[in-house]
Amino acid sequence: MGKKAAAAPDPAPVEEEKPPEPEPEILQGEFVFQDGSTYSGQFMKKGEAVCLHGQGMLVTGPESYEGTFADGMYKMGKFTSCSGAVYSGSFKGNKFHGVGHYRWPDGREYRGTWKNGSMHGRGEYLNFSVGADKKFDGFSLGGEFSSSEQEQDEAKKAFLAEYSSQFEQSATAALRDLAERATADGAPADYLVPQDEDSAKSIAEFVAGPFPEPGETAQALMQPFVARLAEGAEQPLEVTVYTGLGEPPRLDPQRLKKPQLQMAGQAVEFFAANAEAGTLQMVVLVNLSPEYDVEQAKWKLLQCQVVPAVS
Repeated sequence: MGKKAAAAPDPAPVEEEKPPEPEPEILQGEFVFQDGSTYSGQFMKKGEAVCLHGQGMLVTGPESYEGTFADGMYKMGKFTSCSGAVYSGSFKGNKFHGVGHYRWPDGREYRGTWKNGSMHGRGEYLNFSVGADKKFDGFSLGGEFSSSEQEQDEAKKAFLAEYSSQFEQSATAALRDLAERATADGAPADYLVPQDEDSAKSIAEFVAGPFPEPGETAQALMQPFVARLAEGAEQPLEVTVYTGLGEPPRLDPQRLKKPQLQMAGQAVEFFAANAEAGTLQMVVLVNLSPEYDVEQAKWKLLQCQVVPAVS
């Protein structure tokens, strides 16, 4: 009697193809919510899900917000509180964040940077002291502000240390990534400033050219330069986060269109002292993200400087 044939293996289960997700639609409408809040403006519909998205106005009791929404959250607009205080500016997580102008009902005003709902960074303070239209420029930390010279000096140092650390780390990581991905033809496209007409208009709000050509950032130039960022490097790169408060004038400051401490349009300089002829001496990266969030920085090459060869 012959051997019994082995049973055929069970066929692999066929995975059912998932239907494609519906494309989101931006529509216009009016809503009344269960708590009595009303909304009039644009919203996004994706399948059965609906959220506020685009331009609109939300009224919740005595409070209101008019401006831009993104995925149901405040983005950029004007918020009026129940006390009558008014904030105009940018938001993150529905909190004041970035650059904004706040006016208290008693006439005090603050124009400057915010973080997670509190004054944080450089700003202009009006009517905080006795005297009509009294103005003071200074720094806040976590909503705390003092006009005393000693406390201002401490607040300034603490903020600049935090600010510089964040943007140095972000730009350094970008430079390392750029060098690792550079080819003989130059830097990857996502680090080069786009030259098309539409991009040029938006970029002009942040910075003025000219910008490096791909060949100026070839792998053979970039990798030895970035190697000087290594811990224990014999001649480490000097890293300068521009603040607009007295950096060395290696870059024409007129090229930077945004105040450096307002968290958009920042520039970070990497400089190689004693660079040899034919090698990179300086690279400047600029953040072209419109978001007031270092985690969303979009670093681009603003300037590359090679030491001229000796003739």
